[in-house]
Amino acid sequence: MARMIAMLAAVAVLLMAMPASAQDQIHADGFEPVLPAAPTVQVLRDDRVATVEMDYNADNPWGQFWEMSGDPHDDAGFVVVWWPESTASVVPTEPDHAAHGACLDSGAPQPNVLAGLPPGASWLVTGNRRVQLQPLDNDRPYRLKVARLNALGELSTQWAELGFAGGNGQRVAALRSSMTFFDDFNLPLGPTDERNWNNAQMVSTDERFNLFFINGQLHTHTVNGTRVDNTGDKSQTTQRFRHKLRLAAGAERRIVFDMDSLLSPRSVWYLDLNPISADLTGHASFFDEEGALGLPAGILRLRAQGQSLSVSIVDLQGASHRVAAVDMEGEGRQAITNVRRSFDLRVRSDHVRILVDGRQLIDAPLAPYALPPADYELLWVDFGYNTPKDGVPYFLHHWDNFGFDGPVVDDRITHNYVTRIAGTDYQKAARFAGETPTFSVQIPDDLRPLRDGDVAEAWLVWTYQMGDFSQLSVQPGDTVQVNGSVQLPAPAPVNNTNPSNPDVMTWGVPHTVRVKLGDLVRNGSSPLQVGTNQFRFNIENAGLLNVHVEVLYPPGGEPAYTHPAAIHPFPLHSGLPQLGPPARLTEIGAAEVGQAQWIGANPLVPLPVSGVVPLNIEVGNGSWANWARQLMRVPVSSVELWAAGGTEGIAQIEVFLRPAGSATPPGQVVAQLATSADAPAPQGRYRLNFNSTSHPNGDYLLYVRATTPSGRRSHPSYGNETYVFDAAELSGAYYPIPIRIQN
Repeated sequence: MARMIAMLAAVAVLLMAMPASAQDQIHADGFEPVLPAAPTVQVLRDDRVATVEMDYNADNPWGQFWEMSGDPHDDAGFVVVWWPESTASVVPTEPDHAAHGACLDSGAPQPNVLAGLPPGASWLVTGNRRVQLQPLDNDRPYRLKVARLNALGELSTQWAELGFAGGNGQRVAALRSSMTFFDDFNLPLGPTDERNWNNAQMVSTDERFNLFFINGQLHTHTVNGTRVDNTGDKSQTTQRFRHKLRLAAGAERRIVFDMDSLLSPRSVWYLDLNPISADLTGHASFFDEEGALGLPAGILRLRAQGQSLSVSIVDLQGASHRVAAVDMEGEGRQAITNVRRSFDLRVRSDHVRILVDGRQLIDAPLAPYALPPADYELLWVDFGYNTPKDGVPYFLHHWDNFGFDGPVVDDRITHNYVTRIAGTDYQKAARFAGETPTFSVQIPDDLRPLRDGDVAEAWLVWTYQMGDFSQLSVQPGDTVQVNGSVQLPAPAPVNNTNPSNPDVMTWGVPHTVRVKLGDLVRNGSSPLQVGTNQFRFNIENAGLLNVHVEVLYPPGGEPAYTHPAAIHPFPLHSGLPQLGPPARLTEIGAAEVGQAQWIGANPLVPLPVSGVVPLNIEVGNGSWANWARQLMRVPVSSVELWAAGGTEGIAQIEVFLRPAGSATPPGQVVAQLATSADAPAPQGRYRLNFNSTSHPNGDYLLYVRATTPSGRRSHPSYGNETYVFDAAELSGAYYPIPIRIQN
C-alpha cells in the first residue's frame, strides 16, 4: 500500500510539472495513461447554430499554429461530438448527409469515440480552433464533448464535456423585426427564393461550379470556379437582391449579414451598392488598385480577401478608390472557413462604419469622395482570379441572415423564369456571320395578375459579354424577336459614368441590359405564352448569357409561381466532384520537393536517394513557410476545406514505389500508417522512413496517398495539379515524385 501511495504521489508531481504539449502521456506500472487536462471550451449560441472555441485566443489569434515535428504523436486538432439530450425533436431538421464534410455534415462511418453515444450524435474533426455546430434546435438541451487529437487520431487530452441550450434565436428575431427586408434562408435543402435573388455567372465561370443553394443546415452558399480555357481567367458567381435600398442625404442605412471569408488566396467576395441594375460587376481587377476602371460608376464596395476587409468608392468616372481597410485577424475577428461572423454595415453618403460580431472594425469618412443619395441595388460577388493557380477547382462560400433597413422603395414581387440552372446558356450573336441565336424560357404559369386594377410588368434581362476575342458591337436596328412575331430594339450597353468616360467600355466587361416586354392585367393579353417562350437575337456582334424573364407584381395580386428549380435540373453541392484531404511529399531526405519534380517539368529532375531516408509528408493542411515546416497553418489551408466546408479526416497514409517507366501505378507499398485510432486525424505532418537499400539502383517514382474513413482518397497538393487533372479526377489522382536510388 505504501508503495502504491508513493507511486501515485510521483504521478501527481509529474502531472503538475507536465508541459502543455498534449501528446505527453504518463504511464505508470499497470496503470492506464493519464492524459493532460481537457481543452478550454467556450460555446457562443446563435440562431440554429453554436460556435465552439477550443483553446482559442479570440483577441490575439494569429500564430496559434500547430507545431508538428513529423512525430505522429504531435497534436493535430480536435474531435468535437454533440447530441441532443432528448430524442424528441423540437424542430425537425434534414441535414444533407450525401457527402461528409459538406458544411461539416457527419455522414461518414462513425469514429471510435462515438461508440455508445445516444442516437442523433454528430461529430467533426478539425485543425481549426473555432467551428460551428449546425443545424441546432433553438433552446433545446445538448451535450458537447471536445478533446484534442494527435496525428495518429489518438485522444491526447481528457474530454471537456458540458451542456448548452442549443441555438439562440434572439439576435436574428430582432433583426427580422427591425429590417425592411430580411432573408434568413430558413428553407429546406435546395434553391433559395428566386423572388428575392437573381443568380448570374460570367463567361469565365466554370459552368459546373455556378451554384447558389441552401443546404440542410439553414444557411446559404455560393459556389464559384474559374475557367482558364476560353477568353479570361476571372470568374464571378453573383447574387443580386431584388429590392432596392434608398440612401437619402443625411440618413444612415444599416445592412446586416452573416458571412465567412474566402481563404484561398486568389478568391474574394464583394458586396456592391450599385446605382443601376447589374447582374455582374465590371469592377473585377481583383487587386482593387487605385484608379482601376470599371462599371457601374458611383458604387460603394465592401471587399474581403483572406483576413483583409476593405471599403472602396467607385467615383462617377468609374475609378476605384480605397477609403478604409482592416486586418480582421489583427482586430480579434479572425476569418475562418465555414465559421460565419455577423457583419453590420452602417453607411451614409459621406461615412461608413462596419461592426463584426459587435466590434467596430472600420469607422471612416468617404471624403474626398461621396456616395450620392440614390436608390441602390445590392450585389454579392464571389470572384476568382485564375483559382487553378491555388489548386482550387471550386470554392464554397457560406452566408446567412441578410437584410437592410430604410423606406420601401418598390414593394413589387418578382417572378423569375430562366433558360436553365445547371451549366451555361452562353451563345454568340453575329449578324455578319448569320448567327442569330434563340433562347428558350419555360413559363408554365399564367402571368396575368389576379386582382382587378393591378398592372404587372414583364421584362427580358440578359448579359452582354464576349466569349471570344472579338469586340462587342450593338448597333441601332439590332433586335430581339419574341415568340416569332414582335421585334423589340436590343438596348446598347449602359455606361453610367458622368460625364461620360469612354475608357470604361473595355473589352470583356459584362453589361446587364433590360427590355420591357409589356404590361399585364387581369384577363388581358400577354406578350408571353404559357409554355415555351423563344427569344431570337439579331445583333451585330455580342456574347449573350444569363437570359431570363422578370415579371413584377404589386403585392397581394400575384398569380401562382413555379420556381425555376421545379422546371430545370437543380444541381446540389453533393453532386460536385468531392475532394479528399490534400497530401504531398515536401522533403525526401535533405532535399525539398520543388517544381523540378512536378509532373510536366522539363527537365524532370529525380531527387537522389541512398540508404534509409526520411520522407516528410503533409496531409490535410499546409505548413506556414518552407523554412518553418513545423508550423502548420491555422486557419487550416486546405482545398478540401475550401470546397467542402469541413474535413472527414484521415484514416490511413500510404507511400508507394515503382520503377520509372514500368509496372502499374501506384506500385509497391513501402510505408504506411494508420491515423484513426480514436477518430480520424484532421491533419498531420509525418516523418516516415524509406529504406532504399532493398531496391536496385535506378530511377523510381514515389507517391503518397491518404484515405478517409469512407474510402475517399486524398488529392495531390503540389501546385499544378488542377492543370494536370480535371476536378473529377483529383481525388486519388496519381501524382508521383521522381527519385534516383544510388546506394
